[in-house]
Amino acid sequence: MSREGDLMRKALRRHLIPALAAAGFVGRSPRFMRLREDSQDLLSIQYWKYGGSFILEFGRRPRGPLATTWGPIIPEEKLDVAYLPVQDRARLQARNTPPEDTFAGFRFAGFGDDRDQYERLALRVTSCLPQVEAWLSRRELGPDLVTFGGV
Repeated sequence: MSREGDLMRKALRRHLIPALAAAGFVGRSPRFMRLREDSQDLLSIQYWKYGGSFILEFGRRPRGPLATTWGPIIPEEKLDVAYLPVQDRARLQARNTPPEDTFAGFRFAGFGDDRDQYERLALRVTSCLPQVEAWLSRRELGPDLVTFGGV
């Protein structure tokens, strides 16, 4: 893990993770879930494989184990957002990214040791959680949300 990645994760632990816990999500970074009476919300923090940025991906599904098309049945406590069909997922990501940035993550590459930049980014992402809630509950698309394939 790079020094920048470590500093970003620490800032997210200070701001985003407590906000997720306050909203009822449990788990350990990068995977979280929230159980409702009839639904399960899944959320993951996904870092770009080349470093320097991240997104939040999330979705809602009915409660209970998931029977996969390839055979195994996955208990709900072991599910990850990647198991959900694309139409049941969305991403919180940076807006106004260049077209060549296909990941479109919240960039922290180049922050170096400037801890204030990591803190501001973590606070910005945390401030976007109401958009996540609106999508999970009403499929309302906020300014920092993207769905897959125009779904």
